Amino acid sequence: MESARASLDQLVANFQWISNVSHSYDFNTLLHSNDPPSPLQSVNLKISIDNMEYISGKIQAALDLLGNAVASLEAHMSRVQSLQRDYEVMLSPIRRVPAEILMEILSCTRTAVDDPENGRVDGFNVFIGGKGPWPLGQVCRRWRGVVSTLCPSLWATMTISNPASRRGRGWNPKFAVEMLEHALERTRGHLLGFLFEHHNGSTTEVYDIMDTCFNLMMGHSTRWRRAEFKIPPFFLPRLSPLRGKIDLLTDAYLQCLPEAGHHSDPITAFEIAPRLKFLRLKGFDPAVKVPFPTANLVSLSDERPFAGDQFNPVYTRIVKYSPKLLSLSYHDHANTHRRITLPPSHPRVTSLSIQTLSVSSANFLRTIYVPVLREVILTAAYEGYFVACLPSDIITALSELIHHSHCSLTRLSVVNVTIDGDKLPAVLRLTPCLEELFVQFRRWARDNRPGMKVLVESLAETIPGNDRAQHSIIPSLTSLRIVLEGIERTRISFVDAKFVAMIMSRHLSGALMKLVLHLQGDEWTYNMSPQDKTDLESLQLSGFVLDFTIDRWIPH
Repeated sequence: MESARASLDQLVANFQWISNVSHSYDFNTLLHSNDPPSPLQSVNLKISIDNMEYISGKIQAALDLLGNAVASLEAHMSRVQSLQRDYEVMLSPIRRVPAEILMEILSCTRTAVDDPENGRVDGFNVFIGGKGPWPLGQVCRRWRGVVSTLCPSLWATMTISNPASRRGRGWNPKFAVEMLEHALERTRGHLLGFLFEHHNGSTTEVYDIMDTCFNLMMGHSTRWRRAEFKIPPFFLPRLSPLRGKIDLLTDAYLQCLPEAGHHSDPITAFEIAPRLKFLRLKGFDPAVKVPFPTANLVSLSDERPFAGDQFNPVYTRIVKYSPKLLSLSYHDHANTHRRITLPPSHPRVTSLSIQTLSVSSANFLRTIYVPVLREVILTAAYEGYFVACLPSDIITALSELIHHSHCSLTRLSVVNVTIDGDKLPAVLRLTPCLEELFVQFRRWARDNRPGMKVLVESLAETIPGNDRAQHSIIPSLTSLRIVLEGIERTRISFVDAKFVAMIMSRHLSGALMKLVLHLQGDEWTYNMSPQDKTDLESLQLSGFVLDFTIDRWIPH
């Protein structure tokens, strides 16, 4: 090391004299003038230039020598650091962790989302080797052993999605079935949760792969806990053999994809499922019957194209014979102008358990009693660009339901329902404990202006005589959300100074803490002044949550 230091010092000393070199007096004089050099000066300048080029070459050679030495030393340093990390890894505490604790640590890497209420199974895709638990087994032999044999929960929630949509993402169809077999083997008898997604129009190779994978899953149906299917109509008959073989199934989500084909036969797969709690059906033909047990049913959702009120008796019986049912969502995405509105011919049935109800049929509301009802959503299912607007008689039917059931709501959502007169305020007067109100129009119509104006005026009503304003209807309202979409060339007259005054009054009363106001469309105006908007925004200083969004296109 000392000899290397001496060599470096000598290398630098060889060029130390350069710092003492300076220009002559004659050169400095010539440099600061515009005179040409004399013939003798020109000769001397050319000699000096040649000398500088020679010295530059010497210095560059020295720099190259040092650069090569530095690069070589850096490569050696990188290698040494790599070896050091290897030695440190050998002493890492994780290598001394017992297999049982390592199993618990690795099990925490599971990212599946447990959301039975919405019927979602979100596990790893078995066809993608770079995600899910697959990479954990590539760390070392010990990890591979633990992941393969001691962590069945890591493998028990999976997605089996049509490989046709995975092309170009590193999957190999030749190994798809083998990967599913390995994943099922590693579940070690654990209860299964999975999404099986298969689209029409696949190649013969892909169809055969998905068909084989479906047969594999069918062979483990006795271990199904949660099952989600997104399949085309032609694949629905494949579910029939499941009848009587899913005793442990608690959550089921079955979606018939909007693709070519038709299926109208009953689907009996879930007819014998004694532990079924959550069931969601979507996209079926109105004529398709899907029998299922109701003894333990907690949540039911059914969305299908227009069927009129022909299924009301079916769902009335479900309400009657589902003692544990907490949530019922029964609506369609129909053209409501064709809706059958004959009065119900059967007496009302009572449910002592239903707390959440999402419906689009006024007549269905007239067939039930729900004394513990807490949340109602009036809406038609939204499919793509099609927007169905429910007639206002559904609000009248809700008013009758609340009156006969003697229930008091805490949350009410009115989505794409025609609002006219004082029908909605009449409902609010029957539910004094309401805390959250949501009104949405996916396509705003001028016919709703009078009804919305009456709603705002009703929300502003107060009872005189108190130091702090006490509002006459829904005084406990904490959250108000109003969303208007598809506004075209009109004035939103109810969004004005009186609206702001109502919001401020309710906030100052100590109840209202959140306002969501979204207005979206083309060439529309409203009656709120800049000062009104400033007053509204000032409420945020006292903890008020304000989400005021204006999306307006105005032609230039």
